[in-house]
Amino acid sequence: MRIPRFYITEPLMVGQAFSLPDSSFRHAIQVLRLNADEPLILFNGTGGEYQARITSVSKRAASALIESFSPLDTESPLHLTLAIAVIKPDKMDFALQKAVELGVNTIQPLITHRSVVRIGKEQVDKKLQHWEGIVVAACEQSGRTRMPNVQAPLTLERWLETPFVGTRIILAPGDFPRINALPADLPTPIALLIGPEGGFTDAEVETCVQAGVIPVSLGPRILRAETASSAALALLQHRFGDL
Repeated sequence: MRIPRFYITEPLMVGQAFSLPDSSFRHAIQVLRLNADEPLILFNGTGGEYQARITSVSKRAASALIESFSPLDTESPLHLTLAIAVIKPDKMDFALQKAVELGVNTIQPLITHRSVVRIGKEQVDKKLQHWEGIVVAACEQSGRTRMPNVQAPLTLERWLETPFVGTRIILAPGDFPRINALPADLPTPIALLIGPEGGFTDAEVETCVQAGVIPVSLGPRILRAETASSAALALLQHRFGDL
């Protein structure tokens, strides 16, 4: 049986005894039905992971003891930003989950001309909290030891104005180079720009190109936004990362 992993927000150290946070308690004890003396893996997103063991379980709480530390590094050498237009909630969740599994370091939600989902100011904190929960769960499942950063939504125009050191790429239909044709010495980090359900407008693509964003294509088939995101990230990791 695979040892379950849990993200803990507080600093961790060998020999530390502590009570599992509510969310970890619910998953470990109420869902997985773990008992005293069973092992856990803990990480706090700053690198490495800790081997721990449950020491006591009650109806409302569980305690654990950290026994050792492993400097495990599962991160890709390629630093990736996914700048993705906000899409329908279930599709957005899927895209973020797979992006984390594929090694993305930063997630930048965008508001574009054809964005179906609009986020009011009063909804931003709630949306960020939900997206961060998706990221945490994906890190726990995929063995990541560092936590990707989820940024507050920006308009496409505002994001293009934000300084970026590296290369920005936009996925667009048309006669553009494929990802495997990009030069091997392409400056990194890389930011991948993915449009909404209806795609970018021609004007948005032109604005991006004028801002120095490199257009690339996945070929003749038109993929859904969440599929295109996963496919392009996998290709970038294969070309420049560690897949």
